Amino acid sequence: MSEPATRPIPPLPSISYAKTKQAAEALVMEAFEDFPPSSDFSMRANAVRLLVGMWLIHGSMSFPRGWVTPAMQAFIERGIDCPNPRCWRSYRSDVKDNPGQFLSTPGAPVDLIRQMELDLMGEA
Repeated sequence: MSEPATRPIPPLPSISYAKTKQAAEALVMEAFEDFPPSSDFSMRANAVRLLVGMWLIHGSMSFPRGWVTPAMQAFIERGIDCPNPRCWRSYRSDVKDNPGQFLSTPGAPVDLIRQMELDLMGEA
């Protein structure tokens, strides 16, 4: 049986937001510690775990500008398959608009996603 193909490492976004960089890095690192990615989970599951963890800490899905770069760096440094910037933003939008679609994703934090659904229903 052959070794699974390794995904290419996507390039990091080149835009930098100096004023919010530290806040974004701190948010990503705290969520990363609370919900560490695993090579046993899919790239989607790991991204959703991080995003839901960031929501739990931050209290909303409106993360500090520039959050994508530290999220990607955290994945790349640990050798975890990393979505590209467009994919990260798409996952955030999907989690924000319909978190329940990730309930069946193996490795996703189901209890937090259910709580997120309840919280978002009140924002209509």
